[in-house]
Amino acid sequence: MVAAELRDNALNSLLKTHPEALVSAIGTDGFRVPMPSSVGLRDEQIIPVPTDRATMLDLVVSQDALRVVTAWEQASKSGMAIGTVRTRNNPDHFLNLLLIDMRHRHGVWLGALTELSSDDAVPATGTALTASLLVPLRPRTATVRKNWRGLITGIDDRATRMLGWSAEQIVGLRSTELIHPDDVERAVANWMEMLSKREGQRVRVRHQCEDGTWLWVETENTFHDADDPEEIVVVTQLSDISDEMAAHEALDRRERLFRRLAESLPTGLLQLESDGSLFYANERLGAILGIPAATTLDEQLASVVDRDRPGLDAAITAALREGTDSELEVEVRLPGSEQLRRCAVSLTALTDQEGAPGALACVSDITESARLREELKARATFDALTGCYNRASIMALLDQTLADDQPGLTAVAFVDLDKFKPVNDGLGHAAGDELLQRAATLLTGLLGPEDLAGRLGGDEFLLVFPGVVSRAEAVAIGQRVAETLHQEVALSCGAVRLGGSVGVACADRPITADELVARADAAMYESKRQRLGAPVLYTDELRQAA
Repeated sequence: MVAAELRDNALNSLLKTHPEALVSAIGTDGFRVPMPSSVGLRDEQIIPVPTDRATMLDLVVSQDALRVVTAWEQASKSGMAIGTVRTRNNPDHFLNLLLIDMRHRHGVWLGALTELSSDDAVPATGTALTASLLVPLRPRTATVRKNWRGLITGIDDRATRMLGWSAEQIVGLRSTELIHPDDVERAVANWMEMLSKREGQRVRVRHQCEDGTWLWVETENTFHDADDPEEIVVVTQLSDISDEMAAHEALDRRERLFRRLAESLPTGLLQLESDGSLFYANERLGAILGIPAATTLDEQLASVVDRDRPGLDAAITAALREGTDSELEVEVRLPGSEQLRRCAVSLTALTDQEGAPGALACVSDITESARLREELKARATFDALTGCYNRASIMALLDQTLADDQPGLTAVAFVDLDKFKPVNDGLGHAAGDELLQRAATLLTGLLGPEDLAGRLGGDEFLLVFPGVVSRAEAVAIGQRVAETLHQEVALSCGAVRLGGSVGVACADRPITADELVARADAAMYESKRQRLGAPVLYTDELRQAA
């Protein structure tokens, strides 16, 4: 507990440094009481005390109520505490609240509100601090008396200050005359239930104020029975719930805005409950998946092709159970059509921090972009004329094959078409291109499941054969290549003779793709020099001769 002398000094310092301070006297029960004259404050420094019981909570916005409670608890332990609050009449204006135990000097607690200093964490808005800021707009509770017919027979002062009506204005009116038309049916049903059960009932309605506005209130009707029906009294306790309902209405507006935004997006949205049940799906999702009005998750995803469904289900399960986000692509077959569409799915796990646990899926139709992506990939990987791998791709794949730990040898066949230049120059480039295409078709027809074919450029091709048992087998493969090429082929412009020189090399030790291809290239030139149409295997003797 802070010593009494220190609390005296704190109060004196506060009033000296903050002449604008507004101060309220507080009883030991927390309710505001008249200011003792011993405090020595001017009238304009004293916060007015309402006729009904009130606390410091009545002065601040509902969002800051917990700050007041916390400060009161701390002050009860230590004798003094400070917090930052906003008043109900000026919710954008921050003030310091100092609670200090002055019972030893004045018999009361004091609660002082002051402007924030320049060193405080929350900036002040510059509004001058006056007592008018602290007068509540209206009481939060009020009492209305009625007879069993629902006619108003009396109101208290708090009802007048809450609703603006004087007793002379509304006594004798039926209470439903002051209820919003949309709420009358609910109010009447609640009233009839109270009469039949003769016990208290609650209902939330909009009550008309004297200025024509509507105030959300919760009415609790308490039935007081009597032998004579004319003496039956119903006491209605009104509680101002406008802040709560404003928050609900703001939430409803945000939800409506979210749904409008969700429906306007070009992306399909799917929200799942924590148990995997379907909570929300926008119209765009139905259009993308071809299922416009699904009620279950299985129904909504029924158009996903069978081979992609297990992966999608696993990703959804991981999001729901483990909180794992993921992205994947799936193919969709639209109902009643053989057309396949490609979709990107982005799954985001939702927790209590987002309002409700579950998962959110964003689904986009990427069919065209996927097609373009595959086209770009194909252009970067394959030779556009022959369909074989291009030089960069075949060399990269060969490097990868050489790095793999697999049994046997890796053999390559370097092929150079014979007499290609006369065809290309004499019959035209179209004929040359056609000849290259026919040669590529013949060469790829020799490949097994693991073999590769690439065009190195011009009339040169490279064939890769992993897992060859021996050099003899490699030579035999080269012989089949040479024999396949040694034939007459029909072109659009006429028949031409096709042939090729073939060099074969085997990887018998760790070696790079460039080194192995260079060996096969050297063997190919030896084959071309011999003019026998037979393959040549690279050997050390050939290297030494070179």
